[in-house]
Amino acid sequence: MFNISVVIATYNRKEFLKKILDQLLSQELPQEIKLSVIVVMDGSVDGTKEMVEINFPEIHLIEGTGTWWWTKCMNEGFLKAIELKSDFVLIMNDDTEITEDYIKILWSDYKTVPEGSILGSASISIDPPYLINSAGTKEFIRWRLKFIPYIDGVKPIYPEFKGVHSTWTLSGRGTLIPVKVLSKIGSYDTNLVQYGSDDEYILRAKKSGINCFISWNAHVHNHLTMTSEGTAFRKDSFFKFLASFFNPFAVNSLKKEKYYYKKHGYKLLLPLYLIYVFFGTMKAYLFKYNLKSNH
Repeated sequence: MFNISVVIATYNRKEFLKKILDQLLSQELPQEIKLSVIVVMDGSVDGTKEMVEINFPEIHLIEGTGTWWWTKCMNEGFLKAIELKSDFVLIMNDDTEITEDYIKILWSDYKTVPEGSILGSASISIDPPYLINSAGTKEFIRWRLKFIPYIDGVKPIYPEFKGVHSTWTLSGRGTLIPVKVLSKIGSYDTNLVQYGSDDEYILRAKKSGINCFISWNAHVHNHLTMTSEGTAFRKDSFFKFLASFFNPFAVNSLKKEKYYYKKHGYKLLLPLYLIYVFFGTMKAYLFKYNLKSNH
């Protein structure tokens, strides 16, 4: 029997959270899997606590201070999973959705990779035409801290989109991590308070000799329009997009990029890297993505 603890951080999204919790507790689990769910609520004031306590008394609810942000929430969830003697943690976002056979598919694929590996899931839009927005990365170029994706841009699912593939990055949506890996390389880096700690963890794992894969068979569905403010393909106002570079809690935070590069890049090239990131993200915002044309 393998114990998997699903860890979800949440903030003021009780309706979305309720949906994913219902889906998790309705999973067609393999016989060898026991599932626990840990929700880390960081300062929600929308009735999330009451909703969980009334509808899901079996779920482990952790209350933050309102200043934990995503990374600390996940780390607190990891500690609870270890306390529960879990064999794996499964990272999931509160605004995602899954089919009833999701964990069965993910576990089936996990049994095909080397023992002790990390396995993530493909991220697909929740509405037709089901756009692929996260499918892993096939290459890492250190001097640019550049990850080369298997699929460039946001594109609809195609028939050959199947299999399990090695990757350098994985998002916080549907990533299965053995607890032994947490013991070996630690938890998420809290210097990356809101964004980047999930990808940094996979890069750290790869550098430590841990195999990392992504399943194109196991799909986690997400709302593209609810993706982080400032993300290029959201096409927020130019002012919001520009401000995101100077907000330490935003996805485009230059402070985050500076820390990340100093840890995993070449320190002498840091100024060049920050210029590259700024103008590269600007180019993506202005020219690369057009979600409307895919609908």
